Amino acid sequence: MPSAPTRPDPPFADHPLPLYQRLARTLRDDIAAGTHPVGTTLPTEIELCESHGVSRHTVREALRLLVDQGLIERRQGAGSRVIAAAPPVAYVHTIRSLTELFSYTQDTRFEVASVELAPLGEADAAAIRWPAETRWLRISGVRWTADRREMVCHVTVFAHARFAGLLSDVGRQDGPIHALIEARSGERVEEAVQEVSAAPMPPAAAKALGTRVGAPALRIVRRYLDASGGPMMVAVNWHPGDRFAYTIHLRRDDESA
Repeated sequence: MPSAPTRPDPPFADHPLPLYQRLARTLRDDIAAGTHPVGTTLPTEIELCESHGVSRHTVREALRLLVDQGLIERRQGAGSRVIAAAPPVAYVHTIRSLTELFSYTQDTRFEVASVELAPLGEADAAAIRWPAETRWLRISGVRWTADRREMVCHVTVFAHARFAGLLSDVGRQDGPIHALIEARSGERVEEAVQEVSAAPMPPAAAKALGTRVGAPALRIVRRYLDASGGPMMVAVNWHPGDRFAYTIHLRRDDESA
């Protein structure tokens, strides 16, 4: 059996997405276009390595994403079989690391609708875990899939007031807001804490997403913390319950029974 290429993956510093995510997107587009119809198998890992000039690790990570998105199934000795031409939901988010959490904001597009420096209300203060009436930069809008075919969620980003002067043009910038803050302030996000809960869709998010007020929704709050553990920014995301799936991979550690 021929061995997979051992050369390292080519650098992708000029690309916003990790190489395995770009490969997954290419394969997803091929499946949608009918290059790999439902019921057929994808090329082998070795063939994908050779045709795309990447490592076997990159291919496996890309195929893992396609499994998470419900597009393929993988069985030992049977290869990767295409089971759907499109994901069963509009957006599937997987997470294993801080890097994958950050990549979520790179694989989508945030369309800013409003920016204002304003005091926190009680509900927002509770989400941020910061005193009410303190002033934060509030950035609201809708996050779309990269191809702008589907709305992923309604987002409100709260950036600490010390960054307000650095984000005056945030509505005209591409890329993650946390990365913009890091680049312009010299401060670094050292940790991200994420909370997922079920809640009824609030009016502002329902209006932006074109859904019903009170409809089932997922509320995802992400707090981006600095070295001292203080919040640099907090993102409150509202996802319609029928358009979003969230996947977490858990591996058995050495101490597990």
